[in-house]
Amino acid sequence: MKSYPGHYIHGISLEDRYPCWNLALSGRLWSPDFAALADPGLAAAHQPLRDASIEMLRTSGVPQGVPTPRATWCVWAAAWVRRGGHVGIGTDKTNWLPQEQLDEILRRGDIELAFEARRREVLSDGASRLASLYLAEDSDTGRAHIRQMLGDETFIIRVTVPLAIRVTKADTRWFDLYCQDQNPDYIDKYWSSVACDTNSPTWEYLVDGVVEVDDPEGLAHIRKFGAHRFLGQQDA
Repeated sequence: MKSYPGHYIHGISLEDRYPCWNLALSGRLWSPDFAALADPGLAAAHQPLRDASIEMLRTSGVPQGVPTPRATWCVWAAAWVRRGGHVGIGTDKTNWLPQEQLDEILRRGDIELAFEARRREVLSDGASRLASLYLAEDSDTGRAHIRQMLGDETFIIRVTVPLAIRVTKADTRWFDLYCQDQNPDYIDKYWSSVACDTNSPTWEYLVDGVVEVDDPEGLAHIRKFGAHRFLGQQDA
């Protein structure tokens, strides 16, 4: 493990309770595998996703442990749909998703598994898209990149990477191109850290480690307005 130099940005939703809670408590976020290294109790119950077979991910979903949101929706939910299950949002009054959204979950799940399978072949020590925190460069281009991926309502904070098991740099455009045209060469270009357009690359950094907020005003905003404030309260 080592630090990763540079200054980056990370995007979250202020409506997402758990990242807001972790940031409000410590000003840090951890990838699942890094958290397991730091917590013996979690380590005893955590199976790294990168150690699970692709067939298991395809048919059974995420292994035991703490999944990332991407793994939840692109592995677990997709596996459930493949088995004929239905997916909804909410527990008390579940909003069941229509078929077109289930089809999209399945499509994105197939894409993510294709990227994960190829990573294991060409970059076995690289960070997995399914088990990492996502950062962009601290620049106007980086901010536009995050908002394009996550939406205009995304709250962006400046962060550093004080410690990581692994970090992988990739150009998101290769992923976007594969979503439109499933050319395997796009996956190889993604994992090779090759810029899609050398004049305007859209780098994303997959961090299997810990990121630390370097943004006092942003952290204060999360503590004041984040949805973690309502944790433990019953829904009305």
